Amino acid sequence: MKIIIILPTYNEKTNIEKMIPLLEREVFSTIKGHDLHILVVDDKSPDGTADVVKKYREKWKNVHLLSGDKQGLGRAYVRGMKYAMEEMHADAVMEFDADFQHDPHDIPRLISAMDEGADYVIGSRYIKGGAIPKEWAFDRKVKSKLGGLIARYAFFMFRLHDVTSGFKLTKTSFLKRVQLDRLYSYNYAYKLHILHDVVHLGAKVKEVPIVFYERTKGKSKMDTNDMTESLYVVLKLAIYDHKRFVKFLFVGGTGFIVQYSITYLCILLGFAQHFATMIAAETAILSNFTLNNLWTFGDTKHVKEQGGFLRRLIKFNTASLASIGIQGFSTYLAVKFFGEVITIYGYSIHTALAILFPTIIFIVLPLNYFVYNKIIWKTHHLKKYKQQVISE
Repeated sequence: MKIIIILPTYNEKTNIEKMIPLLEREVFSTIKGHDLHILVVDDKSPDGTADVVKKYREKWKNVHLLSGDKQGLGRAYVRGMKYAMEEMHADAVMEFDADFQHDPHDIPRLISAMDEGADYVIGSRYIKGGAIPKEWAFDRKVKSKLGGLIARYAFFMFRLHDVTSGFKLTKTSFLKRVQLDRLYSYNYAYKLHILHDVVHLGAKVKEVPIVFYERTKGKSKMDTNDMTESLYVVLKLAIYDHKRFVKFLFVGGTGFIVQYSITYLCILLGFAQHFATMIAAETAILSNFTLNNLWTFGDTKHVKEQGGFLRRLIKFNTASLASIGIQGFSTYLAVKFFGEVITIYGYSIHTALAILFPTIIFIVLPLNYFVYNKIIWKTHHLKKYKQQVISE
């Protein structure tokens, strides 16, 4: 496997003078069966970092230099990733800092994890055996943990522990499918967007414990705006992930209004309340199906494969008979136990109308969303990342 280790640099002359020889002499010699390369992505450092790389390039043919303008950490990594995939034909790329905050001797362990079946290996500070610098102030420790926690919950990645790590090994078969030119951030938060996309593409993820060290030379790549930008990226990706469900809830709200109105009208016309509920439920189903078909699931790739509108309507109506029956039966029991009218905070309301909201929220919506996704339009979501996390 051809593995490219990407080292972004800006004024890293002192560090890169030590890093490249260490990798070549001490680290690469312990890794068998792989073609290892170093790609230094330098942002035109004025301190002569590129000159050092050129000197080493004459000694080691697997050392490469890619220069460009300073546009942020994310831009440097993306430039390196694209070059590694398009020009060097890499099978995997590693994100690695040149400043010795990542231990070069951990590289073989990440590669071993990929050899064992992982598609995406994370050097994790927050699993057993991992650690963050003792020198970090309390507020920085809190920000690091809190930022990762927010991202994990927003992305529903509960089984991952370190989603903000900058030490990762990724198979290019997945990275090629990430739209690197359309990331929401090209600063520190770039890594959250790539992680989000790779995991949701179905990559098998493995976390390997690492000790993250305090930087001894040079300036940290993080700035005061990174936390805010990371939160923005996380929220934007989370909203995108759940936009279909948001649409579904909106349509459900219109369906509730339709069902409430029809139920009330049928009761006024003299229908028994449980019959009124079932008639109204069927009307709401027709309304919801039409709106969901045109809007909520209109972009579903396999819509046409599920047949025409009428066929899907019949299919959904059949699948929804349980929902209609549950609402009718619930209303029948409620009327039998509480009577035709229930008094709530001094106001009298028909029993069918009083139980309509909780019945829809706790029974109808979850059932209908399952039917829409798994039976009618079959959105074919990829396997959840939680099924792809390789146990330690």
